Amino acid sequence: MANVKEKIIKEVEKIPEEKIAELYNVVHLFRVGIESKKKTAKDRRSEAVNFFGIWKDMSPKENAVLDEIQSRRERTYRERVV
Repeated sequence: MANVKEKIIKEVEKIPEEKIAELYNVVHLFRVGIESKKKTAKDRRSEAVNFFGIWKDMSPKENAVLDEIQSRRERTYRERVV
């Protein structure tokens, strides 16, 4: 990892001074984008956790509906693959 950072630093040192501000903008926006994606993924995980366990007290009729949906998905997948 340090090797890559060293390569980046060497490349940056070769950039003309009048272009450094543009490079900074690119690097900054890239970093901010990465942080934003991490936050979005964390928020989605939190939302998913809220739904854990909601199916454990379902009636037999509700379970039968979910079983039928699962069965149809499996058949459809097998038909596409085979």
